[in-house]
Amino acid sequence: MTVQTTSNFIEKGIGRLLARFQQEFSSSQTLSDIVGQAEHLRGMTETLLSLAQHYPERASIVLNVLSELVDLGVIHDMTSASDEIVRLAQKMTAVLPTGKNEGRDAFAGLAALASQQGRGFTGSLGSHFVQGMSPEVKEKPGQWIANRDEPYCAPEESIFRDEIICLHCGGAFSMLKRHIERQHRQSPEGYRLYWGLAADYPMACESYSTMKKLEASRTGLGHYDRKKKNHPHIKA
Repeated sequence: MTVQTTSNFIEKGIGRLLARFQQEFSSSQTLSDIVGQAEHLRGMTETLLSLAQHYPERASIVLNVLSELVDLGVIHDMTSASDEIVRLAQKMTAVLPTGKNEGRDAFAGLAALASQQGRGFTGSLGSHFVQGMSPEVKEKPGQWIANRDEPYCAPEESIFRDEIICLHCGGAFSMLKRHIERQHRQSPEGYRLYWGLAADYPMACESYSTMKKLEASRTGLGHYDRKKKNHPHIKA
């Protein structure tokens, strides 16, 4: 695939993503809303195109992540879409070299997007729903999540043989799934995506998983005795 073809492919991907934002988050059509939506779209377009220019090998990953954030409800309106694109741009420029000497305006849409910070979405998702929670998880009193830039500890320091540390609150658990659903309203998939964790990041510590495997082995769970099933013993 040529560079030009790759560039066209990424531009089409950006166009499809922004069209999805516009279709799903632009229900109101007052003149003021239309102007605001246009400003959001312009800023997001400039930022995504600049990201694609400076990090072409990661452009497709960025678009996929943003699309998944829509599916999970983290992105739920134009403002949250802008916020997430800003966050990605800031993180990428902070940790990834581009091999080029950019000036301060390397991300032309960044300043415009950063000024458009919005409030958390509530509506049908519950009165305490905030950006980053998983909408499919049941709401319970007192649920909260930590700022994504302020985990309790580094993810690589959160996994131990007998416990896993919650990145939101610092609690130690043998099984994390139940805790994050009840206390932080996040599914395992939402938790991994929110903190940028690998898909195989465990939800249970090693000792707990080993114990459950031994228990299943002792009780025969997961084993099928075909010989016994097909040839029942018949008394004479």
